[in-house]
Amino acid sequence: MSPNFILIFTIINFLGFLYLLYLILTKYRHLSSENKEGVQISEGIEKIKLIRFNPFDDVGGDQSFILVLLNKENSGILLTSLHHRSFTRIYAKSIKNGQGDNITLSKEEKSAILKTISD
Repeated sequence: MSPNFILIFTIINFLGFLYLLYLILTKYRHLSSENKEGVQISEGIEKIKLIRFNPFDDVGGDQSFILVLLNKENSGILLTSLHHRSFTRIYAKSIKNGQGDNITLSKEEKSAILKTISD
């Protein structure tokens, strides 16, 4: 593949990620509901953490990242971007009570969730 194609593909992939992040934040930022007593319960995003890391030995720098967005019950989503010289992959995973919701998490993802909860 030509370097120009890889650059264009990476830029398009990143713009798609930004759009996905925008949609998630606009949906969950101001979400709230009322319980039986009429007390306002916030269900929106309250904890946000961005962790950068290097998952590949042949790529320098911490260009890959994990973005964790959790509510006060430690439920929400986790976005992982794995960047390599020849590709970029983005994964979205559901988090429920600080654990993967019927999905396996990597050690970096588990660590990012624990850091988000503890901050």
